[in-house]
Amino acid sequence: MLTPRQARYAFLPAMLVAMAVLVGVALVALQQGLAAGPDEFWMLAWVLAFVLALPGAMLLLPVVSAVLRAATRHETVPLAGVNIPDAGQWGRR
Repeated sequence: MLTPRQARYAFLPAMLVAMAVLVGVALVALQQGLAAGPDEFWMLAWVLAFVLALPGAMLLLPVVSAVLRAATRHETVPLAGVNIPDAGQWGRR
């Protein structure tokens, strides 16, 4: 299980990997468009941007967040036996 701080640090690499896969698929399609000619390349680039990249990013963000949230340990109470310094001791010293 990850602590909340570790989950924040794990979010960026997880999104980088997911987006790299998405970009890899787009680059294969763009290579096919370049072989066809510059006009078809630009049309294919815009279509890929709106059909693949935008929805892909909108789907990947919640998925990666949910996976990291499931792997995060949420602690609201300290472990047993841990003293909380000055707990309830306002003004007494």
